[in-house]
Amino acid sequence: MFILINNQIKSKIMPENTIKTKKRGRPAGSPNKPKTAGGIFLTKLEKQIEGSAITRKNALGWVDWGVRNTYPNLLLDLYNQSPTHRACINFGVQSILGNGVDLDAMQVDGTQVIPNYAETWDDIIKNLALDYMLYGSFALQVIKNNDNKTYSFWHMPLDKVRWSEYDEDGQIPYYWICNDWTATGQYPPFKIEAFDMRDDSVIKRGQPYLYVYRQYSPAMTYYTQPHYHAGIKSIQSEIEYVNFDLKTTVNGFVPAGMLTLNQVETDEERQAIINNVQKLFQGSDNANSLMISFRNNPEDKPAEFTPFSAPSGNINLYADANQRTISRILASHQVPNASLVGMPDIGDSGFASEADKLETAYQLYNKLTGNANRMAVIKTINQMFRMQGVDVEVVMKPLSFKDFDEDANVPERTEAPKAEDENNIEEEKKVEE
Repeated sequence: MFILINNQIKSKIMPENTIKTKKRGRPAGSPNKPKTAGGIFLTKLEKQIEGSAITRKNALGWVDWGVRNTYPNLLLDLYNQSPTHRACINFGVQSILGNGVDLDAMQVDGTQVIPNYAETWDDIIKNLALDYMLYGSFALQVIKNNDNKTYSFWHMPLDKVRWSEYDEDGQIPYYWICNDWTATGQYPPFKIEAFDMRDDSVIKRGQPYLYVYRQYSPAMTYYTQPHYHAGIKSIQSEIEYVNFDLKTTVNGFVPAGMLTLNQVETDEERQAIINNVQKLFQGSDNANSLMISFRNNPEDKPAEFTPFSAPSGNINLYADANQRTISRILASHQVPNASLVGMPDIGDSGFASEADKLETAYQLYNKLTGNANRMAVIKTINQMFRMQGVDVEVVMKPLSFKDFDEDANVPERTEAPKAEDENNIEEEKKVEE
C-alpha cells in the first residue's frame, strides 16, 4: 500500500490482521446502512445577485469584477428587467443632466469646449450619469489632439472596463478593455494606460488614456458598489413578480393543480397522455404547473383535477408584497415620491397642486442624493474643461417642476402645421418686426 505524505508517495506495509475493505470503504462483513425511506430536503431554487461583488485577481493581469467577472452585466440585467428600478435610474440620470449645460451662464463659446467631433457635452454627461447611477463609477477616454494643446474626450462604457492591480504607489497603472468579457477568446482584452491628473505626468499625443472616476465604497478594494445595492433583492423580487404575471398569462390563467387519471398499461401511453395534457393546458413556461398522477387501482373513475389554491385570507398577499417591493426600491434610490419617476402616488399628499408636490419632493431628493450625484459628474467635467484651457466652472440648467401646471394647460397638437399656418406665422413675425 502506498500513501501520500507532503506530496511524496510513501510505502506502508499493512499488518496481517488488517481487515480487508471493499472499494466503497466499509469493512467486509459489516451490516448494510439502512436506506432512508423519506425525509425533508431543502432545495434552493432562487437566483440572486449579491449586493457586493466579489473581486478576484486574474492570472492574466486584470481583477475580476464578480465571481465570473460578469457583475456589471448582472446589474445591467436588473436595469433592463425591473420597471421601477429602471425608472429610478433614468430619473437619477435626468436629475444630473437637468436641462443641459448652460453655456450662456458660463459665458463660454460652445465651439471652444466641445468634447469631440461627434458629440456635445450634454451627450457625454448623460452617458457618464447613466454609468454612475448603474455602477457607482464611470470612465472617460482621453486623447491628446495633434495640436499638442487640446484634448478629445470619449465616453467608455464601464461594463467593458476591468482594473489592473495597484502599483507600489497605490495607483492603478492601466486598465483592461474588452468588448465582451463573457467571450474573451473571441474579443481578446487589451490594456490602456490610466490617465494621470498629476502635473508631472507626460501625455503623449495621439495615445488613448483612460480616466475612471470611482466613488468610495467601504470594504471594496477594487471597483465600487452601486448606491442602490441594499435594494438589489427587492429589485429581483419585482422581476420575479413580472415574470409570474407573464407566465400566468401565457398559460391562460389555468391554476396550478394535480390531474389524477386512471392507470394505463405502458409507459409510452402514459407519456403520450402527459404530453397531450401539457399542450392543452400549459404554455412555454412552468408557471401554474400541472402535476399528473395515475391511479394504481383499475377502478372506473373519471379524471379528477385538484387545484392548488392559496387560502382565501391571502387573496391580497401578492398585491401587498408587490407594493412593499416598490417602496423598498424607491427607498434604495432615495426617491421620496413615486410621482418623480412617473408612478402614481397613492394617498393624499396635502399639497395644493401637483407641481408643488413634485417640486418639494425633488428638492428633498436633491438634498438627499441628487446634488452629490451631480457634483460627482460635474467635478470631472470641470477638470476636463481646465485641460482645454477653459478655467470656468460648469453650470447646469436646473430641472424644475414649477411650470408643471402651466404645461398641462397647453393644448397638445396632434397634427403637423399646414402651409397656410406657417405662412401666417411668418407674416405675424414680419408685422411684429
